[in-house]
Amino acid sequence: MTGQPLPRSAGVWVLLGGHSPAWLSVGDARMEPIRGLPGSGNSYQFFRIAGGWAAQRFPVGDVACPNCAPRPLPVYYIADRSPVASRIAVADFTAPAATHGALWLVSYRRGANMRTAVGTAHEVSVTGAMLGPRLRLPPGYVIDQGTRAGLLLVQDMAGSGPVRYELWDPGTRRVTRSFENLIAASPAEVAWTPACTVHCQVRVLELPGLRVEEISLPGRTKAYAGAFSQDGQLLALLVATGTSAAGRNPPFRLMVATVATRRVTTVPGTTIVGRVGISFGWQPGFHRLIADIGVGNQWQIAVWRPGQARLSTALARVPYDSWPVIDQGPY
Repeated sequence: MTGQPLPRSAGVWVLLGGHSPAWLSVGDARMEPIRGLPGSGNSYQFFRIAGGWAAQRFPVGDVACPNCAPRPLPVYYIADRSPVASRIAVADFTAPAATHGALWLVSYRRGANMRTAVGTAHEVSVTGAMLGPRLRLPPGYVIDQGTRAGLLLVQDMAGSGPVRYELWDPGTRRVTRSFENLIAASPAEVAWTPACTVHCQVRVLELPGLRVEEISLPGRTKAYAGAFSQDGQLLALLVATGTSAAGRNPPFRLMVATVATRRVTTVPGTTIVGRVGISFGWQPGFHRLIADIGVGNQWQIAVWRPGQARLSTALARVPYDSWPVIDQGPY
């Protein structure tokens, strides 16, 4: 990515996942370790929830039974910019809830086949307090995101076909909507891309109602990933721009759509060519987009606010077993 140097005083902090969780000050490369997370075992993954992050180790796979449910692992909570993690509970999987300051914990019988297993889910606060009754999920599904209109579920072992997401009402135990090519979800919105060839769109379903916004993408572009801002007004998109030669990836670029007006703006300096993984998302509490790319043993981190003419970038060297955690998962 190309742009102007990020000022040392920019005040941009990102979370570092891996074996050595910490907060990284992007402008001056200062790191502040996070206390309260045991240091032995697999590295840590993080899940964005309102007001902070949930942390859990990557599960240990069973070579003899690759489709079996993992053993439950402790889940921790870290408030935004807090240097201390607190233990919440133990679970197999974790997902963000629609309730502010809450998350969903999902557990399975040890050794159950994940293609058909029935999970037990319960919503808890960041202190571990139960919020409502336990739920039995449909067989083979896990929670991806809690929403204002129910739980967004996805098959844990989806196979080789398109991944289908189901909006499921726990009260009636019925699926109210299904999505393929889902690219982003939040408590109030779901975004996906319908099948297309030349003139592609992104559709946004506003929850809990059924209003759908159709956002047209420019030229021969197609969206492959997205991230909503916290207030839901903006949707960042990773789009493929045009076609590529045989055996080569097409160029990718970041764009930002204003959901209400359906206007799409290209983020300057973000054209990316080749097999490079990029993560992107919105800084909590700001309309400030953050993106990162691994560059050797360093990370290039870019920051942009809608309306700015140029991107701001910085290179950060982090421990070899760590990486920046951006709200949207890596593409």
